[in-house]
Amino acid sequence: MDGVLPLFKSHYSLGRSILTLNNDDNSPDESDSIFDICKENKMEEVVLVDNNMSGFLQAYQNSKDLNIKLIFGVRITACNDMDQKDPDSLKTNNKIVIFIKNAEGYKRLIRIFSLASRKGFYYEPRIDYKNLEKEWSDDDLSLVIPFYDSYLFKNTLYSNICVPEFNFAKLTYFIEDNSLPFDEMVKEKAVNQAKTEKAEVQKTQSIYYKSKKDFKAYLTFRCINNRSTLEKPELEHMTSNEFCVEGWCEKI
Repeated sequence: MDGVLPLFKSHYSLGRSILTLNNDDNSPDESDSIFDICKENKMEEVVLVDNNMSGFLQAYQNSKDLNIKLIFGVRITACNDMDQKDPDSLKTNNKIVIFIKNAEGYKRLIRIFSLASRKGFYYEPRIDYKNLEKEWSDDDLSLVIPFYDSYLFKNTLYSNICVPEFNFAKLTYFIEDNSLPFDEMVKEKAVNQAKTEKAEVQKTQSIYYKSKKDFKAYLTFRCINNRSTLEKPELEHMTSNEFCVEGWCEKI
């Protein structure tokens, strides 16, 4: 896809977004709705990347009612061995995004996420490469390397030892620019790796709130969930107010 693809995250990703999946006109005191934003911007499709499957049904029903195409994906942790549950195993953790293409893809993703939550859980749901491959089909699912917290991001900035094994799937690399100090470095890594693998590269914009003026409300929300304060939030990547619809509109 040409241009910058907006990647919405909803309140179902607990503590990560102040946007809802409601399908009604918000009052001034209510949180902004992703679907209201879609209507305001005359968007024919919405890309929703949540951290779990909980919001899928509401997103599916509302997108159907509004005749908006839903592209749904889950951001999940991949690791070398989900049976290994010790501090060393955390150094192999990295994020991937799995998008569903059809009804069979939905069933596959349910099985993947259920296995990650039931058997692979170690602080969070995790799936290893061998079990992901068992359930994989490029006809039903799409595998994406996100810009933040991917294996490239973790290995580059945190000296992690992520050794991904994605030879069973066709990859797409997402890249972003949110004016964070490490964005250019990570973007260069992603573009070069995609070139080596002959994978696709897609410009994206992660969206967690509507406008730049909402950044303080978003940061407050994150601090409450993190049990920290605005003066000392102790949160990563919180020096940019670009993660919003306004930031996306400035890039298209």
